Amino acid sequence: MNQSKKLNVNIINQIRTKAGDIYLKKSQPASRPNRRMIALSEAKTIGVFYNLESEDDYKLICDWQKIFQEKQIQVKALGFFNGNIKPIYAIEKLSLDFYFTKDLNWFGKPTSNYVRDFINFDFDIFIDFSLKDSFQNLYVSQMSKAKFKVGRDETGHAKIYDFMLKIDAGTSVSEYSNFILHYLQMFNNQL
Repeated sequence: MNQSKKLNVNIINQIRTKAGDIYLKKSQPASRPNRRMIALSEAKTIGVFYNLESEDDYKLICDWQKIFQEKQIQVKALGFFNGNIKPIYAIEKLSLDFYFTKDLNWFGKPTSNYVRDFINFDFDIFIDFSLKDSFQNLYVSQMSKAKFKVGRDETGHAKIYDFMLKIDAGTSVSEYSNFILHYLQMFNNQL
């Protein structure tokens, strides 16, 4: 690719990013009337959002579902795969859905029915497992109707999440999930 084409692609990506940022700001709910801290022991439903980047990510989410289902908590997981064909290891289940690059509009807003249903479900706890920001991750997190939202501590996230964890750049999804579980269990003792 020559320099002018690279420059054009860069400019288009910058425009998309700016359009997405403006859309997120305009879409920010004015308030969340059902917002409140919920202990894991009182949660009946948990929504888990993640990026499907490897088979290990998929297995981790399946393990999380088992952990919470054993506690009689309904878990619904939504994964984003940066591609258009689902990996062979990612088996859709009743409570485990995926959306793909083809399900994003021009500036990255997810348009899939799975995403719309996930966002509109009134989860007791919403957990964002994504380790890096993207428009679609922030959109799903911001628009979720969940009562209590958990995510990474990053600039601008305080408007989205009710509880944030500061993690190092090299933290894996597995380590991050262990931190989340640790703190959610601590809340049981504090509330």
